[in-house]
Amino acid sequence: MSEPLSTPRTVGFDDSQLLSWLRQGVDEHSLTAITDAQGFIVYANDRFCSISGYTREELLGRTHRLVKSDAHPPEFFAEMWRTINEGRVWHGTICNRSKAGSPYWVESTIVPLPGADGRPQFHLALRTDVTKLKRAETSRDAAEQQARRIHEQLQLFYDHAPIGISWIELGRDGGRDVFHPNRRFCEILGFTAAEASDYNNIRLATHPDDRAEQDALTAALHRGEGGSFSLEKRYRHRSGHIVWGRLTVAVLRGTDGRVTHQFAMLEDITARKQVEEVLRDTVKRSEELERIVNRSPSVVVLWKAAPSWPVEFVSASIRQFGYSPEDFVSRRFSFQGITHPEDRARVKAEMNAHATAEHREYNQEYRLVCADGSTRWVSDHTVVRFDPNGRVTHHEGLLTDITERRQAEAREREQQERDLRLAGEVQHHLRPHAFPDSAEIEVAVFAQPSAHIGGDYYDMLPVGEKRWGLVIADVAGHGPGAALMMAACRATLRQCAAGETSAAAVVRRVNRALHGDMPQGMFITLFYGILDLATNRLRYVRAGHEPALLLRAAGGPTEHLRAGGLALGLDAGPVFDTVLEEGETELESGDLFALYTDGITETADAAQIEFGWERLAAVLRLHRDRPLAELPVAVDRALAQFAPLDQHVDDRTLLLLRPR
Repeated sequence: MSEPLSTPRTVGFDDSQLLSWLRQGVDEHSLTAITDAQGFIVYANDRFCSISGYTREELLGRTHRLVKSDAHPPEFFAEMWRTINEGRVWHGTICNRSKAGSPYWVESTIVPLPGADGRPQFHLALRTDVTKLKRAETSRDAAEQQARRIHEQLQLFYDHAPIGISWIELGRDGGRDVFHPNRRFCEILGFTAAEASDYNNIRLATHPDDRAEQDALTAALHRGEGGSFSLEKRYRHRSGHIVWGRLTVAVLRGTDGRVTHQFAMLEDITARKQVEEVLRDTVKRSEELERIVNRSPSVVVLWKAAPSWPVEFVSASIRQFGYSPEDFVSRRFSFQGITHPEDRARVKAEMNAHATAEHREYNQEYRLVCADGSTRWVSDHTVVRFDPNGRVTHHEGLLTDITERRQAEAREREQQERDLRLAGEVQHHLRPHAFPDSAEIEVAVFAQPSAHIGGDYYDMLPVGEKRWGLVIADVAGHGPGAALMMAACRATLRQCAAGETSAAAVVRRVNRALHGDMPQGMFITLFYGILDLATNRLRYVRAGHEPALLLRAAGGPTEHLRAGGLALGLDAGPVFDTVLEEGETELESGDLFALYTDGITETADAAQIEFGWERLAAVLRLHRDRPLAELPVAVDRALAQFAPLDQHVDDRTLLLLRPR
């Protein structure tokens, strides 16, 4: 304790009163603590207890680690202890943590109190609570940091914005003191930063025809008429070409209303202007094309891929059929509705078949019913539109009146049909007219000729006591030559088959007889079998023809009669005779035996998938329990459903037998 002060005695109070007052003042202001040389707390005043949240009993005997936070590194406290252990006063700001876990900051002064040996025996810590001050400093620092980040981001945006940005500081006399363009502004006009900073260069870059409009708008702003304007204008790029820009100008005003800053944003719209120019040209061309289409004798129509084919556009040339475009666009009429009733189902089936095959273009011919009730034939070339997901959305049709052509074709067809009828009558006389006793075996025939003379040949002829010859053949080719060779084949086979029990012997003799007269490149495929009705044994040969099908009444897989050989006419005899095989099988009651030509199995749908023997066998198996005469009808119906677009360029022949 230092010597007593003389001043208190002079003014009328003693040292004890002074110490009491000092202690009261310190307790009100400071967080006071005294620790021993090892750092254990031996004294804590009320303010220390209040702010730390600990009672005096919880603090005494503990070190300041009780209120230590993680705000300072170990080196911070090591330096503090080194200072006070050397007997020097330490000053610093410490962040502690209250019992509740909240941090508080204290401005600290730690005074070493020496013992008799001169070394620190106690440490007096006087701390001022500066938590509010630190929070204010932290908030200020955060605000300054946020302001710096915003400034940096704005600067980054300004420097790298995808549009041109500039701003001008205006002096009191209205002069442009400083002009600041960003990088993109310079790029749009082809200037360097130094060139663009001179506003006169920017003004001279403006197309002469656009300067007056911008000057008028700028003057209005400076007179106080509004706060901004936009216009589309042209610039001459530094390289010489024209650049279109959309310029937006805004101003800031001082308290006196004078413009102090002028901001501009410049967007390069050259590409858009070029597209607009192309579109204008396209519209002009489209209008001209529409005029051409409307004057064309063909009708252009666009309809949606929806029920009733709703029309979205039809050219004025539809008037040739007695209708107006408005009749269809207004839904008063539909193209489905004016399609001839007899053609409507076929046209729809063909459209569905083309859609299934994903054809992008196809042709159809059908009849339209005109407004006056007359009928006209049209050729419809259709282009299919698809959406990005591959779904059909529209059909574009080009309809051309082909009535005169169809009438000419009809006249020619009538002549051909007369020739075909004559040929058909001849072929009819060549077809079999005698069949086995129906009490022993059922027979059914399906013969559908194509539009050409020639085609297939089938026959049933008695060749002995209760023995019948079964024949089906197909000439490679069409026309009169093929028809003559088929007639020769029939005559030769009938002559060779009489009394012969070997199917192979008959066909070998027929091949030798026909080979010398067979035209170049022509041949005949043939299946010939001899059926003994007494035993239902069938001996057969297959000379290059389709294998016969045998569906057993007892079930099981379809059997193929595959005994092989060459087609007739390909070899004079030695090779043909050697490779020809004779097969034999036995037909049971209820078995279904089928001979057919490839005109049936090679019928193809729109995707060029053939009907095939499997589908033929499936149809026969499905209807096998029905009267045999109904099976050819079922096959014909199945072919029509499978391939509605088939042109039927080959004969179709089917010969069915079923023992009773």
